[in-house]
Amino acid sequence: MNLLLSIAALVLTLIVLDTALRIFRRWKKSDEEERYELEKDFYLTFSAVVIVLGIRLFLVPLYFWTMQSLIPAIPGAMCLWGVFNALPELTWPALLLKFLLPAMYIGWLLLAQINSECKTNPLMRNLMALFLLLSPLLIIDSAVDILIFFRMNPVEVSCCSNAIDVGPRPIPMWIGTVSGQTLLILVFFALSTIFTASLILALRWRIFEQISLMLTLPLAGTLVIAITEILTPWLLHLPFHHCPFCLLFQNLSSLIFTSLFWFALATPWIILITKKLGRKTDEARGIELRLRNTTLTYSGIAMIIAMTIILVDLSIAMT
Repeated sequence: MNLLLSIAALVLTLIVLDTALRIFRRWKKSDEEERYELEKDFYLTFSAVVIVLGIRLFLVPLYFWTMQSLIPAIPGAMCLWGVFNALPELTWPALLLKFLLPAMYIGWLLLAQINSECKTNPLMRNLMALFLLLSPLLIIDSAVDILIFFRMNPVEVSCCSNAIDVGPRPIPMWIGTVSGQTLLILVFFALSTIFTASLILALRWRIFEQISLMLTLPLAGTLVIAITEILTPWLLHLPFHHCPFCLLFQNLSSLIFTSLFWFALATPWIILITKKLGRKTDEARGIELRLRNTTLTYSGIAMIIAMTIILVDLSIAMT
């Protein structure tokens, strides 16, 4: 299914590219008759792009589920780490794409929602422009998935312990008189709390939009290190094991809080897309502001739930 859907998304993207480019180039210069024809083409292109982006978003969880199911077929693989190392030149870049591109896809879909709620089509040209910018990434995203499932072979790989548990750790055991893990978890919760507050305060003061955007990258990096250096060994009761895929596979709540963190971290970037491209008219601006506030509210709630889950998990693990 993953392979077939990836092929379908790739084909649809290539089919509508020419029409999207024509709408973008001709819309401002066209007369009334040509605009009518372009608008008809827009609805077909719009529907095709919604299908493509819907497929790509659906394929994110399906991709991980499919790769997880390949573990028994890869000699030496104990988790997704081993499966990814069976074809590392494609699977690791694909993993990065699976985390970054969905935020852009959701941004386009929210712009489409704004445009659909308007009486006219004020964002038609902006939608086509963003799709044209996204199309190379869409093509790469689909092509990488296709190549992975065509080229994946049951080669011998080393398990995650041989890769991630050896060598020096990124966090020293002691920093002064304070445990490195203790200091890291305090920094992680401090950043998470500030980020959550900035999402909520952005509902009233726009300056906090910029603050939350600036915090996304350091918090994302801190989250990754916290998962490998603290959450995995503590929650799995394996003090010398640091594989995040083992945590996600063996601890269901980790899937939940990781997904919630992803949504919250993606929110400032999604809002940036809708803010820059979704306020072309007063009507569109009002709709965009409503969607912005709704997204910020949900992301703030997501952060609170995610941090609560982590605190509960850590409390249980320490008892």
